[in-house]
Amino acid sequence: MHWIKSISGRTKKLVLVCSIVIVSVASYSFVEDYYFEVSKNLDIFSTLYRDVNIYYVDSVQPGELMKKGADAMLRSLDPYTVYIPESEIEDYRMTHISAEYGGIGALVHERDGQIEISEIYEGFPAQKADVKVGDKIISVNGVTTSLFREQV
Repeated sequence: MHWIKSISGRTKKLVLVCSIVIVSVASYSFVEDYYFEVSKNLDIFSTLYRDVNIYYVDSVQPGELMKKGADAMLRSLDPYTVYIPESEIEDYRMTHISAEYGGIGALVHERDGQIEISEIYEGFPAQKADVKVGDKIISVNGVTTSLFREQV
């Protein structure tokens, strides 16, 4: 009886090991196929790009052509995934992902023709200057805010 239990335990381990091996081999083949397809398509794209630059009847700007191709490819995914060329990356960092805060630390809105504080952010200059919700901004650096509204 003990002999049957030991065979059963060994069989379970053998089945488990075989299952893991089979699943691993199957998974690896799918990953390998995926990377092969990516590599194949990159090769096709680079050949097409090279041939257009060499043989197209009119002269083309390689950088502009690549940007249009990248934009079209990403546009097919969703409206939020975009390509930012290296020449524009510094501007993008400053406007979208800069860690430097350039405001006073308050949310403002317009009410009855006046600019009013609607929210104060903790730890920012507005809180340190004891600005309160409901305060009105009547001028900035000696220029009345009514002039700002007229310019906008």
